[in-house]
Amino acid sequence: HMPETAYGLLFTINCVMIVFLEVPLNVRLAHRPHNRVMAVGAILIAAGLGAIAFAHDFKTAAVTMVIWTFGEMILFPASNALLVDVTPPTRRGEAMGLYTATFGVGCMLAPLLGTWVLQRWGADAAWAGTFAVGCIAAWIFVRVD
Repeated sequence: HMPETAYGLLFTINCVMIVFLEVPLNVRLAHRPHNRVMAVGAILIAAGLGAIAFAHDFKTAAVTMVIWTFGEMILFPASNALLVDVTPPTRRGEAMGLYTATFGVGCMLAPLLGTWVLQRWGADAAWAGTFAVGCIAAWIFVRVD
């Protein structure tokens, strides 16, 4: 129930964080195990998106957005780095293409599933489900070596 300008400001904060923080953050994390870094990123995304269920004003929405933005900035570069590390050099283009296609399918299916859950069980269930899926992803990342 926020005005459109609030959503625009949240988007702006997200973009500014990514522009100014993503590279320095990932330089610091580059020498850590990719699977552990990915797990931290997934937990932050899960926590930030799950906490949206409790965000009822601009300030709390901004806090949740900052949390999941840090998760994005950590998870996505680490997943690309892991893919490059485990793929033979001659197959990296193919692997990146499959990874990108899979990511695209997820971006297409997530809104469909999310709105289905939202309509059927409500917003709290949608955000709780998002939190649960993020935690499962983090657990899987920890198990990957």
